[in-house]
Amino acid sequence: MNLAEPILRYATEQPNKIALTDGRDSRTYSDLVMAMKKIAHGLQQNGCVHEKIAILSTNRMEFVEVFLGAIYAGCIPIPLDPKWSTNEVTAILQQCQPKMIFAEPAFATNLTLQDSEIQTLTFSTEETDSYDNWLASLIPIAEMDDTNELLFLGFTSGTTGIPKGYMRTHSSWIKSFEATNEAFQFDIMEHILAPGPFVQSLSLFALMQSLYFGATFHITHKFNATEVLMLCKQNPNAILFVVPTMIESMMQQAVPGQTQIQALISSGAKWSKESKKRAKEIFGEANLYEFYGSSEASYISYLDVYEENKSNSVGKPFSGVQVSIRDEHFQEVPTGIIGQLYVRSDMMFLGYHHLPKETMAAFRDGWLILGDYMYMDGDGYLYLAGRAKNMLVSGGLNIFPEEVESVLLQLPAIQEVMVLGVPDAYWGEQVTAIVKWNGRQRLTIKEVKDYCHQYLASYKAPKQLITVDNFIYTGNGKLARKAMKDYVEKVKV
Repeated sequence: MNLAEPILRYATEQPNKIALTDGRDSRTYSDLVMAMKKIAHGLQQNGCVHEKIAILSTNRMEFVEVFLGAIYAGCIPIPLDPKWSTNEVTAILQQCQPKMIFAEPAFATNLTLQDSEIQTLTFSTEETDSYDNWLASLIPIAEMDDTNELLFLGFTSGTTGIPKGYMRTHSSWIKSFEATNEAFQFDIMEHILAPGPFVQSLSLFALMQSLYFGATFHITHKFNATEVLMLCKQNPNAILFVVPTMIESMMQQAVPGQTQIQALISSGAKWSKESKKRAKEIFGEANLYEFYGSSEASYISYLDVYEENKSNSVGKPFSGVQVSIRDEHFQEVPTGIIGQLYVRSDMMFLGYHHLPKETMAAFRDGWLILGDYMYMDGDGYLYLAGRAKNMLVSGGLNIFPEEVESVLLQLPAIQEVMVLGVPDAYWGEQVTAIVKWNGRQRLTIKEVKDYCHQYLASYKAPKQLITVDNFIYTGNGKLARKAMKDYVEKVKV
């Protein structure tokens, strides 16, 4: 099945229903399908048959129209992150070789194109090569072109290096949509918000799921807690897909019991136990969920936040997801023992674009390697011990920063924390905690160590503290560990 098919059906069944709105402008399902068909016609006129179509834009109506128009034409849309450097955008364009590029004017001026034949259209009414002028000259095509197995080509955030392109299929996302309904049990799907960037898989997924089920998606050009809370007030029973940092901002402004939200679904980073507790008080009427997944794996596991005795877990696997926890010899480990997580499902990606070695390295015997270390309890709930790429070695012993961070976050004096290894001549790496304090209270390294020793082996406790006013985050709300590590190295120099 093609993701565009139900949208075409809604244009007939509920033509006047609002599909997209940004508070100032809107598109009905009929409007959206008309634009989608016109864009497909324009792409075909330009010889775009199963070609790649790049979109360099922030969240806006035109982004959605081009994304769907490319799908309808049998092409492959490629969302590019406006936050990338010019060098990163140029490198990815050279790798992907799109046939056309749709961009906001501010970003189009920085494009460096080796191939002068690549047509670039800007989302502007003032320029000759504008999207609006191009669209006005087109007529809608009647039939969708041959379905392309690929839905789109996305890119990882690039926090640890050059972004990698991951290939997702129609069927993998449709399976994921079905898993959403089964796990989260929405009463109705009428209004959906995902205030993160469309170039990140969480918000793009929520957007497409909204259209796939005939709901109204509320576009926010960038995250603003006041705006999101106002939209929730205006549209009771809304469903929100957010990251923990967004939840924190919303809770600072929300009045307990006065925000009608049907469901609040968190992903992208671990949602702290303390934050979950406050969310229950402030958004008490809402269903609160946390899910664990990745751009490559899609859904892996989910947790109902109201399951009190499982608050540190990342939940149970979604229906249809097989998980296996194995040691370094690829042997499954017993319940309660930490090992590396492998998953298998119909929701997984096809592989990395033009990176056969990286694709091969991502799988083993049909299992996707997550690079995360987990253990499972007797009830089948998963617990994240840490990520392989973050692991540090101090005194010859392996330490997962996430484990130490979860303990430190239980201290009321600590608002945010990141643990990392700083090079040390004696220890190899010295366990170091970067801390943003909550208020004026400051703890000494001895007080922090004494607290950690109640819950952790002594070698895992931080040996030094570094205070910061704020942390650096990626565009999708994840802690930018590499950027923070670079910052620490500069501070120590």
